[in-house]
Amino acid sequence: MRLSKALYFGDFVAAPVAIAVLAVVALSGRSLLSACLWLVAIGAGLVAWTLVEYVIHRWVYHRIPFFEKFHDAHHEEPLSLIGAPSFIGIVAILVLFFLPFLAAGLPFAGGFASGVLVGYCIYMLVHHASHHWELRPGTYLYAARLRHMAHHYHGIEGNYGVITSLWDHVFSTFVRRRRARSG
Repeated sequence: MRLSKALYFGDFVAAPVAIAVLAVVALSGRSLLSACLWLVAIGAGLVAWTLVEYVIHRWVYHRIPFFEKFHDAHHEEPLSLIGAPSFIGIVAILVLFFLPFLAAGLPFAGGFASGVLVGYCIYMLVHHASHHWELRPGTYLYAARLRHMAHHYHGIEGNYGVITSLWDHVFSTFVRRRRARSG
């Protein structure tokens, strides 16, 4: 759905706030060991996000009709501010990646959810940059743009990962960009 700038960019503010709140709640009055567990859980959450991003993009946005129509709108107008309303993603992440992991303890649950939120922020930044920023060749963001543009414009299913091509390689959905014809 087409979003206002406030709804489109709102998660760039809300996600860091949620991470800070999770850190305070998970680490207040805890030991150094808890802080180390929290950091390890952040890494695990970030890796988990890359798989979640791939799964959502491949099997939700490209296979479930309700979501597919919104994602198709993004493919038709890639420069428009189209997406889910701000804060829906953050609430979903907290429900799916914080609450169920509370059984492993508050430091782990808070760290894991924070890692997923960090991944979500990176995804939002990389995806936005891919469509809206002037990027220098040879940079990580430029490489991400090339992969993502192959997803948009090659007419071949693939390149579902935005922040990494890892899962596209694992699931054989990586699409190489076309080289310009010479002569």
